[in-house]
Amino acid sequence: MISFIVAAVAAVAQPAAKPVDPAALAAATALVQQLDVRGQISRGMAQNVQAMKSGVALRAMLAQQPGFAQAYQANRAKFDPVLQKAGGIQAEIAQKVINDNINAVVAESARAYARNYTAAELKGLSDFYRSPLGQTFQRSQPQVSAEIGAATGRAIGSKLDAAMQANSARLQTALAPLNAAPPPKKK
Repeated sequence: MISFIVAAVAAVAQPAAKPVDPAALAAATALVQQLDVRGQISRGMAQNVQAMKSGVALRAMLAQQPGFAQAYQANRAKFDPVLQKAGGIQAEIAQKVINDNINAVVAESARAYARNYTAAELKGLSDFYRSPLGQTFQRSQPQVSAEIGAATGRAIGSKLDAAMQANSARLQTALAPLNAAPPPKKK
C-alpha cells in the first residue's frame, strides 16, 4: 500500500520531461535491452502476482482492517480458500495489466536513461556492464537487492505497521472529515 502511495506521489512530483537526444535514446534503448529491464520487471511483478495468487497479498491488505486478524486466526480453514480464490482473481487482473503495459514501461525506462545520461555516458555504462566487473555486478545485484529489501523489512516494515496500528485513532480522526456528509446545497 505504501509503495503505491509513494509511486503516486512521485508521479505527481515529477518535473516536466526534458527533451530526449535521439543518439542518447538509441544508446539507452540498447542498454535497457542489455540490462534485461523487461526481464527484471517481469520477475519483480511475478513475485507480486504470486503473492496475490496465493491470497497472501489480500490477507496482508485485510490485516489492516480492525478485527480481521482475530477473525482470520479463529477460522483460517474458512478464510484461506476464499482469500486464495479472490487472490487468484487479483492475480489474473494484475497479470493482464502487466502484460498490456510492460512495453510502455520498458520504453519509458529507455527514455529515463536518455534524459539523465548522454550518449557517451550510456556507451560507458554499456561497456561497464559487458566487463568482468559489470558482469559480476549484474549477477550479484539481485542478491544484494534482496538482502537490502529483507533488512529494510526487518528494520522498518514491521515497526511501521505497528506504529500505524498504534496511531490508528489519530489517523482516523484526521480522515474523519472525509466521512462527514456534505453540507446541504444552497437553493
